[in-house]
Amino acid sequence: MNKLHTKYTWASLLVALILLTGCSKAYEFHGTALTDPPPAAEITGTNWTGETFHLSEQQGKVVVAFFGYTHCPDVCPMTLANLNAVYKQLGEQADKVAFVFIATDPERDTPDQLATYVQAFNPDFYGVYIPEAELGAVKKAYGVYAEKNDIDGDPNNDSYFIDHTGSIYVIDPQGKWRLTFPFDVSATDLTEDIKYLLNG
Repeated sequence: MNKLHTKYTWASLLVALILLTGCSKAYEFHGTALTDPPPAAEITGTNWTGETFHLSEQQGKVVVAFFGYTHCPDVCPMTLANLNAVYKQLGEQADKVAFVFIATDPERDTPDQLATYVQAFNPDFYGVYIPEAELGAVKKAYGVYAEKNDIDGDPNNDSYFIDHTGSIYVIDPQGKWRLTFPFDVSATDLTEDIKYLLNG
């Protein structure tokens, strides 16, 4: 009887071990994960507050970055509204995340302009101005396309669009570029990936 009891005990333990192993599969990111994540290239500019911004000073936090411009009619306001939803979903963990809007239109997007624009979405977000002479290197480092589109053919007209990449870039607390998302990613999917990076 004791042998039979021991047999069933071991069988139960084996089943439990199999179940636990099946439940511990690796986390699957919603965003596109970079193979062998590289260190994120430095981004230096002026925040909308007038203070100097250095991406490297955000190590220890997850950084969510987006390149856009304040006169953008659709993608940029939609993305910033979505990022604000992510900020709210993070709750108390939001203070461990830096949301960074990098201006691709330095001609019009001065720190004062960014102050008005960014604060309309969330005053805790960064709005970073980078001079034209330095912006090109930053765009290249992140594979960002952003070029002026003179819709009426007049380069002196102040009413123009910036054709630009609409991606969201996520950098982990160790300063490595880990994920890329389309601008229309769901707030829930982005929040889950951010929480994983914070807790993992």
